[in-house]
Amino acid sequence: MEEVREQEVAQVQEREIGMQQKHRQHIYKNIEKLIRITDYNVIMTETVRRGLLSPVMRRNIEVLQFMGQYQNEEEVQLDRSRKYFEKITKRGPTAYAELKAILRSLKYIEALRILEEIDPPNNEFVSLSRAHSNKSTDIVDNRVSEPPDDQPSVSRQVLHNDADGPLKPFVGELSGQNRQVIKSTRIHTDNVLGAYTMKSKHNRGVLFIVNIIDFPDPGKKRNGADIDSESLIHIFREIGFTTFYYKNLNQTEFFKTLHELTNSDYVRDTECFVMVLMTHGERIEEVDKVIFSDNSVINVKTIINHFQPGSCPHLLHKPKVLIFPFCRGETPDHGKYLTHSLNMRMTSLRIQTDGMPFDNVPTLSDILVCYATMPGFQTHRDPDEGSWYIQKFCDTMAEHAHDTSLEDILKKTQALVGNMRTRHGHLQMGAYDNLGFNKKLYFNPGFTD
Repeated sequence: MEEVREQEVAQVQEREIGMQQKHRQHIYKNIEKLIRITDYNVIMTETVRRGLLSPVMRRNIEVLQFMGQYQNEEEVQLDRSRKYFEKITKRGPTAYAELKAILRSLKYIEALRILEEIDPPNNEFVSLSRAHSNKSTDIVDNRVSEPPDDQPSVSRQVLHNDADGPLKPFVGELSGQNRQVIKSTRIHTDNVLGAYTMKSKHNRGVLFIVNIIDFPDPGKKRNGADIDSESLIHIFREIGFTTFYYKNLNQTEFFKTLHELTNSDYVRDTECFVMVLMTHGERIEEVDKVIFSDNSVINVKTIINHFQPGSCPHLLHKPKVLIFPFCRGETPDHGKYLTHSLNMRMTSLRIQTDGMPFDNVPTLSDILVCYATMPGFQTHRDPDEGSWYIQKFCDTMAEHAHDTSLEDILKKTQALVGNMRTRHGHLQMGAYDNLGFNKKLYFNPGFTD
């Protein structure tokens, strides 16, 4: 029943919005060349994985009506490949650009060159045609001008901490326009759940920002990412946080700095800890991974596990907010699937054994893990204005942090981002995981007891 429904929805979508006529005609004109220089099984597998075609559509294509008993395997594959390209022409106005991205990722250069005869790079689908191999990327999909310069302008050359230097707060000046953060008139709490303590004048919180912009492959440079750092630093300064800001760390530098900071007096005395790790991400076999400046890759779970009580005793019972605004896969979100964020509730138990009471604490508690997108999907970043998720988060913090809990701020952020669309109709929906984050977190900017 679900398969029938999916086919019906797909057919309606195809009728309502079609591929541009010039693109459709170009595919049909060159279809015999395309099917002979590509491998059906390889290209179909990648297309389904990216979501341009569904598994049901693949099965429909592979149900062939044999013309005769002497049809051989080569003819079967050619027929399937022909049906594949015909189907692509019915998948909407973005399908041509997405097909080019698929061909590029599979290194079908000759086939890609055929499509670019009518739709060359840096034209209307510039961003998707720059997709690279099998790594996910922050999609720059809402600007049609020339790619940004390799070097930031002088106004964006914001200083940052040195990973090899002593641990010290970032006090550099920020450029660009800053948001006005509304200040609180009282310390907020919740009569049902309670609230984390957030009232200190000098130790309200610690913000740890790591922004990885440059990679060994220049094509992976995260243009516009500096804007996100500036926005976050300004917002949390206004709230009263002490900031530690690092750029382009390799994996060793990251964990060395994280360990040093979370075991420092800054964190021992703080009421709250917020970490933002901005970089490229990917998802392999349902596991989220992040990439550091040396191209090394590690599981996101390894980073989260650092915040166990044994590794991070200074943050026991304190709110820990981990913000991961990177991709969690390569698939553009077409809005076909409805998914929900997972809230995992954990409780601390008091256990009594043989009359000897003792306290234990959960392996992970008081942690909120914030993602810019759902598992498997890409994120979006504008080289002039920064990433969708971080910029909307900063907008919401400035307007609502004075009287709204963090989880409600995240919901508002997700709603704002969910209303945005790229030129190709792609969207993005954030999510967060609650790991024993059982109280409300109010930042109470500008107010102390």
